[in-house]
Amino acid sequence: MSESKRILELSEFKRWFVLPLQAVVVLAVIACTSCGKKAPEWKQALKYESTAGTDGESHPQTNTTDELVVYLDTSASMAGYVSTNGQSIFGKTLRELRYATGTFGNSNAKVLVRRIAADVGPALSDMELTTASQDQSVYRGGETNLAGAISKFTLPSQADAKSASERDAVKASVSNNAENKPIPRFHILVTDGVQSTRQGSATHDCTAGSDQFCVRQKIGDLLKQNWAGCVLGIRADFRGKVYSEVSKASIAYETHSENPTTFRPFYLYIFSPDRQALDSLVNSLKERLRPLVSRSEPIRELNFSFPYMNGATDFDVLLDKEARSFIARNKDRGGPPSRLTIEVDVDTEKSGPKPFSLVAKLPWSVHALDTASEAELAKLLNWNVDPIYPPENETAGKRFPEIKILRTHVDSPGQVTVDVTAQFPRGSEKPCWRVYVLKATLNLTQTTTPSWIKEWSVDLDTTRDAGNRTFNLETALLGLWNTSKMKDQVIAKAHIRIGPK
Repeated sequence: MSESKRILELSEFKRWFVLPLQAVVVLAVIACTSCGKKAPEWKQALKYESTAGTDGESHPQTNTTDELVVYLDTSASMAGYVSTNGQSIFGKTLRELRYATGTFGNSNAKVLVRRIAADVGPALSDMELTTASQDQSVYRGGETNLAGAISKFTLPSQADAKSASERDAVKASVSNNAENKPIPRFHILVTDGVQSTRQGSATHDCTAGSDQFCVRQKIGDLLKQNWAGCVLGIRADFRGKVYSEVSKASIAYETHSENPTTFRPFYLYIFSPDRQALDSLVNSLKERLRPLVSRSEPIRELNFSFPYMNGATDFDVLLDKEARSFIARNKDRGGPPSRLTIEVDVDTEKSGPKPFSLVAKLPWSVHALDTASEAELAKLLNWNVDPIYPPENETAGKRFPEIKILRTHVDSPGQVTVDVTAQFPRGSEKPCWRVYVLKATLNLTQTTTPSWIKEWSVDLDTTRDAGNRTFNLETALLGLWNTSKMKDQVIAKAHIRIGPK
């Protein structure tokens, strides 16, 4: 037989026998990677995890200047916050805003002030805040165009044109040359939250008025453009008149220094296209303002953008006596997120699901703790457990242990326990390993409102008793919260590798 013929026959042999045999071996290896006593490698399993819902997307940078613009509500309803000696909580807060530019790290940074009434006034120097902190005559406006103020956030701080035609020309110029027109980096709207203006039409033409819908729409537009923001709430001493949005009547109201719960709220709506810089600004500003308020009525926050966790959550597995004969657990190295390995007795297909607990140590951020108590924060979390390995096309002929969440509860500050069960379902398929991801996200619904928002909100403002609350605050703030992307933020996460014992 010639050499060339032998080579040809060997090639045919490899083609029809060796190569298919190699394929069978490869398939067998794949089929066994998640079955039997040996758990799949974390590196192999986690590559199938989806990154959906993470904030890894890049956002276009907005060209900004080293400016902070304070939009000051100068309606008559604000006058009662001001004392002639400038020592009211509100007056001190206004003066503290002059020092907020310290977070810029730039000596050229400056604070500008715009007065808001029926219209939004031109940009003035920061000395306006000192005047407004002690002079009640600044607050004479009969209307409060909050939506108009928010519309200014995306415009340069150039001097405002006075005529309607000039204003239209400026807007067109800014729109056509957005990349060449830097805007102020920070925007702080100071208001009592009473949006008193002529109302827009039934179709909500927000150019004709500034009702609650219009304010929410304007802020929602910013959040959709990936602006960062939050609302700070402060209860302050007050002596003056409040104006009912329902009856349109004025009501005399005075707080009592020995009872901070009588204090009247005002709000700082703080926004920026620069998320990281705004985080620094808000934290710095809160530290400066905390000494001004009572410990019983601290600064409150509703966070639309910043992390609710200061780092990764640490998880562990807790077994009771009943489960120990059916379940074994181990905390693996690696992460974050935490990696947990659990072995389940296949006999649970007959004996039923076995309970155990996943203990989460939650490093809440300052933003979170100013939004709600730790017990309330725990109730704001939605917990879900979803399989990520093996992929769906590799599950045929296999049986996997199931994890089900029963309930969650707070055991101590910073610790939430998630009670779950594990069980192999009945079947004839081979028991195999599965990898799950446990995630907690925010539940932004009316049933989980932070308590301070409920306490500070009133739906009928016609009596003096409503003076320490804000008309329709709950609807306004929760509408914004739902508009934000906070419900997509993963608050806590762990990976669970579970298979036959």
